[in-house]
Amino acid sequence: MTGGRQVRVALLVWKPLNPEAPGDTTRGMPQVLVTREDTTPWQVPGVILRPGELLLSAAGRAAYAVGLELPNHHRVLATDFRRPEHMTLVVDGGWVSGVDARIAAGELSPCRCHGVPHRSRWAASEDLDDLLTRALRAAVTTPSRKESHR
Repeated sequence: MTGGRQVRVALLVWKPLNPEAPGDTTRGMPQVLVTREDTTPWQVPGVILRPGELLLSAAGRAAYAVGLELPNHHRVLATDFRRPEHMTLVVDGGWVSGVDARIAAGELSPCRCHGVPHRSRWAASEDLDDLLTRALRAAVTTPSRKESHR
């Protein structure tokens, strides 16, 4: 991006409380995958969009970093353009359960993204900022077909 402008592509990966009914929020909202490097704040996995890169390619890089594949459905769940020099697009990373949820949280495989070690965990929806809360609500109210159920 020119002029110091950065577009962050954030990947929202969520774990429903009930994998048999992912859109059911009667027991509460799903958890969301967050990562951090060393002492940086916890945040959803994401990458900076490279000049000329397609949005889906960037989202695919973020998914690969946490050991997942980008879902077959492609949708932007929320955007933040309040600060034009630091825009954020939240892309649907799908929902996971079972083994896929454990892989995403780093329990079964090391990070594949780069040399800087990072940690992953599942965060409660109450811990999310406004942008991610809007994205999670959009994902849950219109859930896609189940992507995996390992």
